Amino acid sequence: MSDIAYSRLATAEDEHLLSRLFAESRIGELAGCGIPPAKLEKLVQLQRRGQQMTYLQQYPLAENLILLSENGVPAGRLLLDRQPERWRIIDIALLAEYRRSGVATRAIRECQCRTPRVRLELQVNPLHPARTLYERLGFRVVTATALSLEMVWTAG
Repeated sequence: MSDIAYSRLATAEDEHLLSRLFAESRIGELAGCGIPPAKLEKLVQLQRRGQQMTYLQQYPLAENLILLSENGVPAGRLLLDRQPERWRIIDIALLAEYRRSGVATRAIRECQCRTPRVRLELQVNPLHPARTLYERLGFRVVTATALSLEMVWTAG
């Protein structure tokens, strides 16, 4: 059981949900490339496996949490690495029907409440719509490149 409200640890039964979450984000990005659907699906599967391996290497102790709607329905995922000096939101993703519903805001605020003495970090593409959510929740940019922003929240 997770101590982040409205979440639970992911299990093998969540594999379909996790695949769908990843595919929703990638297929939209790649749709205009003219890749046939069958090849696009295989490409997305390869990208997901690559992401999983990278995350496992970089964050071997990260918690894979399933975010739940207020009704207890699986709505997304939070991959969270908790270290004594900092917590890092490695990945947060919601199914399309739960975006802009408050699920991500609730999860991030819960992390903020539980990290009063450590940093809360994340990385986002500068053009991603979630950037405004992070800024609204008090994250500030500490490093910027053309492809990513490193953002940090600290209490007080």
